Amino acid sequence: MATPLAARIKRVTLKTVPIYLALVLLLIFARPMLAWFLSGLAIVLTGEALRIWAAGHLKKTKEVTTTGPYAYVKNPLYLGTLLILIGFCLMARNPYLLLIGLAVFFVYYAPFKKKREGDRLREHFGQAWVDYDLAVPDYLPNIRPYAKRGTGWWDWKWFYENSEDGTALAVALGIIAISLRFWYSLG
Repeated sequence: MATPLAARIKRVTLKTVPIYLALVLLLIFARPMLAWFLSGLAIVLTGEALRIWAAGHLKKTKEVTTTGPYAYVKNPLYLGTLLILIGFCLMARNPYLLLIGLAVFFVYYAPFKKKREGDRLREHFGQAWVDYDLAVPDYLPNIRPYAKRGTGWWDWKWFYENSEDGTALAVALGIIAISLRFWYSLG
């Protein structure tokens, strides 16, 4: 049985290395200013709150999740990630990495995930997924919840099973790192 640390280290792959590199570059080239920092921080916290809310509802391979934020938007975890990306770039006042990040997200990441996950979910859940997929938008939430949404509450079990604790820790460390950069720039 792998330890939690070993499981997290296994997640460092060729696909995740560019993300870690981008974070290092973001810190190196950060030029934080108070207004940018505060507005970016609000967006990061909103994105992580959305991810936490979504992770506590997501029951991978068990059912089509239609509770919590999934009743309003199909990809709340990705939407949360997008908000975190935007927020960190604003906190660091780095428009170049923001433009690169947005391009990668919308040109590669989102279409790739939609195709790969859509096919897998359609195969696994059949018509239940097709109905949900047609009714719920990918990234811009509906005002009204999905008509066939399930019942259920946010649960720590799913939060941990979906490894959101690791993401929350990474976001917290990113906030601390950019905060330190900000405070040192004041002196």
